Amino acid sequence: MDPNLLAELHGDKWRELSMLAKKNTLDPGQTQRFLDLYRDASKDLSRIMTVAPDSLEAARLSAIVHRSRNHLSAVPSGGLSGLSRFFVISLPLSIYRLRWDFLIVAASFLAVASLAGIWAGMHPEVLETFGDHAFRKQFAEHDFVDYYKENPNGFFAVGVWTNNAWIAVQFVLLGITGVFVVSGLFSNAVNVGFSGAMMFEFDKGSDFFLYILPHGIPEISCIILAAAAGLRLFFAWVVPGPRLRRNRLASEARSLLTVAGGLVIMLFVSGLIEGFVTPNPIPPALKIAIGVAYTALVIAYAWYFGKRAARAGLSADLDEHQAGYSVLATDR
Repeated sequence: MDPNLLAELHGDKWRELSMLAKKNTLDPGQTQRFLDLYRDASKDLSRIMTVAPDSLEAARLSAIVHRSRNHLSAVPSGGLSGLSRFFVISLPLSIYRLRWDFLIVAASFLAVASLAGIWAGMHPEVLETFGDHAFRKQFAEHDFVDYYKENPNGFFAVGVWTNNAWIAVQFVLLGITGVFVVSGLFSNAVNVGFSGAMMFEFDKGSDFFLYILPHGIPEISCIILAAAAGLRLFFAWVVPGPRLRRNRLASEARSLLTVAGGLVIMLFVSGLIEGFVTPNPIPPALKIAIGVAYTALVIAYAWYFGKRAARAGLSADLDEHQAGYSVLATDR
């Protein structure tokens, strides 16, 4: 379609959208009108970009859509706009996009851990590969619990955080290999199952759950989310769909690296729980409730902001001109 004709037909709507984008607050009616105009203007911009990306109409409408998108996502201008975008759009939207990947990976992890624990518990010869009876007894009755108490709380929390954050970042960055993530998850799941089997062997199953659930629920959730991000990157490379492989991979990588940064922050809180809550002599139910509450808070955050950003048609990736795909110009 001719950009000039499109501007003549929809110019009034573009101006109305621009005026609404300049308002600090919108009532319900204006909000719905704003959303409708934003969607229409985005479609118009897409049409113009396919036929005349260097036209004045493209530059004009691109500025209106960009300003409207910032207003729609409640990202303030100024020095903190990048930080606000990260926490309000990029991070929650990236996590929200991984919700089904996360569920599949989580179900697989729990299945492997449960089957490994049951199998080891039913076959004593398997447990013997970890050590003799005295070694396993020492592990179940002392070492497993002492691990959480043998170091100062703060030192232990930082150590756990750095270790888990490094694992999460590796899962995302090396996810493109596919094999690294799958093998890492499998070995961790088997270790959890076998550890549980040794604890149950000496009637310490309650200690196993008491000391692993408070921090384990948010910690393992973060690691599984990192694995889901890594596998998404792998499939973007293997099955790029209709897009060019390099473009699909680059887009996914930029979005999923956001997840890696967010996981470093989330695992810090998980480390604090493991360092200060898990070994604390407070009621077991309260310990577990703290871990569950923190995990639920992260899920609610990602669901609310991520779903809102997805409905608005926003992206966790950079804009096309920021990513280097295109450059808008008003003259040659």
